[in-house]
Amino acid sequence: MKRTALLLTTIIGLSSHAYAGGDIVPAVEPVIEEAPVASEWEFRLSPYGWFAGFKGDVAGIPGFPPTYVDISPSEALEDSELAVMAMFEGKKNGRGFLVDFMYSDMESEDAIAGSLTLTSRTKTTIVTGAYLHELYNDDQSVIDAFGGIRYWNIDSHLSLIGPGAGHTESWVDPIIGIKGRTALGDTDFYASAGASIGGFGMNSDLFYDVNANLGYQWSDSIGTTIGYRLYDLDYENDGFVYDVRQAGWVIGLTWAF
Repeated sequence: MKRTALLLTTIIGLSSHAYAGGDIVPAVEPVIEEAPVASEWEFRLSPYGWFAGFKGDVAGIPGFPPTYVDISPSEALEDSELAVMAMFEGKKNGRGFLVDFMYSDMESEDAIAGSLTLTSRTKTTIVTGAYLHELYNDDQSVIDAFGGIRYWNIDSHLSLIGPGAGHTESWVDPIIGIKGRTALGDTDFYASAGASIGGFGMNSDLFYDVNANLGYQWSDSIGTTIGYRLYDLDYENDGFVYDVRQAGWVIGLTWAF
């Protein structure tokens, strides 16, 4: 009986010692992991001017034979009635979209014989829409691949005497490409470039578009660029021929937000 009482006393004493804060393993507080913060959409709006020459075989109105055209960048600037060009892109978590819009309205006059003058006017609209996928990104450089469609609309009008004749041709081509940007050392200068190809016989036989630029980052949101752009297009349909190349200097402003 005494032995039983002693055992009970010992158990109670140990229990009291444990609850009073004796040498027991302290309770481990659960670790609460913070949920990763989802990245926000990042946008870039880039209006630009392209001072491009124009050369190639053109039959803007079906039934007329193709004519070789060679217009220098300075002549194109003189003949330009209106030009609107801008690129807009958005990206989130390495994926996004790209839209490139170009519109130009050019009118030229060529003396034919005596006082006769042939007036030609061409309105060109090119809209590219594509899905962006980020291939590489670090503190200095970023590379994106993209794929989508390019819409073309060529509105041509020729007049010699009277109202003249006109024709509008529009079509859509697939397009794939790659573009990138990298900082130049520890400076505020950066280089950017892009290349795309499309058509593949769907409507255009083939086209390609390449550019290279040198930029300066004035602030976190504003940058400017100067560079060179070239595109080559080969399209023919029912007597309409547009086998041309445009190339020239390009300047742009980029607003990131």
